[in-house]
Amino acid sequence: MNETLYNGLPEIEHAPIPQESAPIGEYAVQGIPLVIEAVLGRTRLTVAQLSKLHRDDHIDLDTNFGDPVDLKVNGTVIGRGEIVFDESKTAIGVKIVEISHGRRR
Repeated sequence: MNETLYNGLPEIEHAPIPQESAPIGEYAVQGIPLVIEAVLGRTRLTVAQLSKLHRDDHIDLDTNFGDPVDLKVNGTVIGRGEIVFDESKTAIGVKIVEISHGRRR
């Protein structure tokens, strides 16, 4: 380690950690924003096939209309849902039909 850098750092106390300074609890992370994705389906294309796509072309996915979609948070599947249409907002959404509350160890 660089002695100049090391000597400029304050001394670190090695006393027990007070309870109020304990590792972050659930309450402390409740406001962290997460990205949620609803995955309709997947397909594989070669670069050549992709380069030939034009407006109004269709890409076939590996799911059927009406099949549940995977719900992902930060890339991890956390449940499944059904696509729904909200007429008042003219928007689509996802009705949750299954959600995993289990913790991975």
